[in-house]
Amino acid sequence: MKRIIAAIAAAASAALMLCSCIGGAADAEGGELIKKARAAYRELDSARVLMTNTATGEVEQEFTFKYDEKDILIYSYRGKSEKNEYAQYNNGAELFTYENGEVTYKQKGDEGFVLYMRETTHPQADEGLILYSPKAITEASQKEENGLTHIHHVYDVSKIGAASESGTVTAFSAEYYFSGEALQYFVETTTVEENGAEKQYAYKVEITEKNAVDKVENTVKAYE
Repeated sequence: MKRIIAAIAAAASAALMLCSCIGGAADAEGGELIKKARAAYRELDSARVLMTNTATGEVEQEFTFKYDEKDILIYSYRGKSEKNEYAQYNNGAELFTYENGEVTYKQKGDEGFVLYMRETTHPQADEGLILYSPKAITEASQKEENGLTHIHHVYDVSKIGAASESGTVTAFSAEYYFSGEALQYFVETTTVEENGAEKQYAYKVEITEKNAVDKVENTVKAYE
């Protein structure tokens, strides 16, 4: 399964896509905590995910989801990368999409419309949001810092199918911060070689409003 790091929605604006499959490898240090966090996220009825560029402090990506009484997923997304801007809203019957100045609309039954349910959910409402692929980890450490458990994983980019909008991904790491067994946030850092120079992208990902999202707003309306 592929997933997006620098753009949460499964959009053409993805800056980096990685494999988040666990595979059959032995756990890396901190793996048990991460697996529990993945499972806990998968069981949420609703949440809002914020992705903040650590260099600028700007929230560049936001994904909000909620399951209705029939376990149909309602979600919204807004985000941008250096080259693209994207938003999407799906309420189980209608799909609104904005991409780089163009708004499109589909409804249930149209080609390209996807109905997400709890058992066949959107990739960013699934456990794959929290990356853990032990067979691709080259370095792992765990320590206590300021009352939190800090887990640091360095990945072999050749084993996780990393790709960027421009240039070549040369390094990727993920850092997770836990209070007890509760994931507080995680930071993913990607190094890309672009035109002979290295550029680093770091994003802090926070899962907020757990089981507390009252309504999912149509983010595409702002672009109409």
